[in-house]
Amino acid sequence: MDGLGYIEVKLQDINPNEFDISNLIDLLKNVENLLYPTDKKKRPIISYEVKEGSVRNIIKTIMGPILAVNAILSQVNENKSIDFIDSTQAKAIENIQEWTIKNNYNLVIKTSVKNTSELEINRSTKYFRSENIWIDSDLFLYGKIISMGGKTNPNLHILTDDYGTLIVQTTEEVLANQSNNKLYKYAGVHVHAKQNIKSGQLDKNEIKLLDFVDYEQSADDEYLENLIKEASKSY
Repeated sequence: MDGLGYIEVKLQDINPNEFDISNLIDLLKNVENLLYPTDKKKRPIISYEVKEGSVRNIIKTIMGPILAVNAILSQVNENKSIDFIDSTQAKAIENIQEWTIKNNYNLVIKTSVKNTSELEINRSTKYFRSENIWIDSDLFLYGKIISMGGKTNPNLHILTDDYGTLIVQTTEEVLANQSNNKLYKYAGVHVHAKQNIKSGQLDKNEIKLLDFVDYEQSADDEYLENLIKEASKSY
């Protein structure tokens, strides 16, 4: 059990025998998205158990993502908003909010972290993303291509400094027509995405490739070194 933690989602004033399996499936899917918004194929095992005391849903995994979720709960509590967190995680909280309204649930989300933050969601709370702050954007991303391909839904995974790992939708034809192998190399991509005008976050569910961009990392590094040397002369 070393190195493990958990998220607890406690449904108030409900008997476990009254909690339908379809509602459980909906809840667990959104908790998975909270824990692992990207790269689910490579995620560690997530285990589950239910405990008495209303309905206490215990979702266990390694400690890193638990700490990250605890930080998110704290941020949402402080801002009373989900506009400033990762889009996939914001959507998960939004789905849970809709779920509580539909089923008239009152729940509390907390973690195993000491002095954990607790987020209460019920019919009276309004954890929905602001619809007017997401705009269509064409932008350039630079990073390391860590995966390419896919039989039914071709995509590429690019590891960026600003946004972490992003999944970019594309087509089989675009990938097949690349003359150079870009896998595990640094590259630039021109993409279409929805972007939050307040936080700058991208909606990671809707990123589409427009084209690849010529990118020379060595030239980029040389340019950076020159800037550092010029700045050093000022001291």
